[in-house]
Amino acid sequence: MPESQEQEYTVIFEPSGRRCRITGGKTITEASRELGVDIEGICGEKATCGKCKVRIEKGFFKKYGVESQMESLSPIREAEENLLSPQEQHDGYRLACQARIHGDVVVFVPEESRLGQQIIRKAATERAIKLKPAVKKYYVEMAPATLHDTLGDWERLQAELREKFDLSNVTIDYQVLLSLQKVVRQGNWQVTASVWMNREVIKLEAGLWI
Repeated sequence: MPESQEQEYTVIFEPSGRRCRITGGKTITEASRELGVDIEGICGEKATCGKCKVRIEKGFFKKYGVESQMESLSPIREAEENLLSPQEQHDGYRLACQARIHGDVVVFVPEESRLGQQIIRKAATERAIKLKPAVKKYYVEMAPATLHDTLGDWERLQAELREKFDLSNVTIDYQVLLSLQKVVRQGNWQVTASVWMNREVIKLEAGLWI
């Protein structure tokens, strides 16, 4: 295993100021999940939507005692180059789902990349317009499996989403499916599901994260 993946590094997210120590080799998206920092993304971390753009802050941050630089991340890949303009790359933008952490880093999450409802103001009328987010979170309490009730975890989650939120024919991202059992057990059968367009579960978190 590479040395960087055995070490831990400090990651700070702005503007929230949340910080933690992260094992080297994890992506910025993975780090954000551990801290409860929600970053937009509708492609299941396949680097096709470009919604998870973040900016890497450069320099020494005295209040954190951290030197942040682009070299603290894995080299930019072709998938990122296709979704980031030359100016964005020059300004230090990366895709959170692709950039892997190999050193201390300060990450700024721009407003358009923050998961949740946004409000836009039109200058002429000062009229607030609420946008319906593409990704919504649903808190689900599932009945534990028993010897007499052996329904699978995904089937249980599907049933709860259908019965409580009227979400039918929902699918689940393959990588999320692989983590389902672990997340369900961590949350003691209580999970928060992020659902894209009421069609696909793209993220699962143990417990209540709404």
